[in-house]
Formats: sequence, structure tokens, C-alpha cells
Amino acid sequence: MDETDAAIVRAELVALQAVLIAMMRRMARHAPELAPLVCGAFEDAEAIVTGVAMKMDMTDPSLSAMNALRVIEEMRAGVIKDEAICGGTADS
Repeated sequence: MDETDAAIVRAELVALQAVLIAMMRRMARHAPELAPLVCGAFEDAEAIVTGVAMKMDMTDPSLSAMNALRVIEEMRAGVIKDEAICGGTADS
């Protein structure tokens, strides 16, 4: 993969993140009953990536799992402006 291909992939990832953030933000705002589900989705994603990191036994030299957790947290912050919307339980 050359620099042009890498730039295209980065642009696609940013675009997908922006769409997901916008969609989840709208869902939480326009259907407040879904807000705990949105919160739960982020918690599930964090658990999945943490599980992957543990299976990799933290021998990932590029720190992919740690960077993925950072991206999930950044996306969560972009979607959830007030943690109170998550309520007591975000399962489902």
C-alpha cells in the first residue's frame, strides 16, 4: 500500500466515524429511550477490544488495541455529551 492508498483509507475511516457519530447522536437526541442502548454499544465495543487485547497478550507492537480503545472513547465523547442519558443500566 502506498501513501495515496493509505490516505484514501484514512479518509474513508474518518468519514465512517463521522457518519456513525452523527447517527448515534441523532438517535440519542430524537429517541431518548434509545440513549441507554447507544451507551451500551460503546461499553460493548470497549469490552470486545479489551478482550482482543488480552488475547493478544499485549504483545501488539503497534498498540492497535490501545489505539482502538482511544478511538472508541473519542467517538463516545462525540456522541454522549451528558453521561446522565446512559441511566443506571446500558444493557440490551
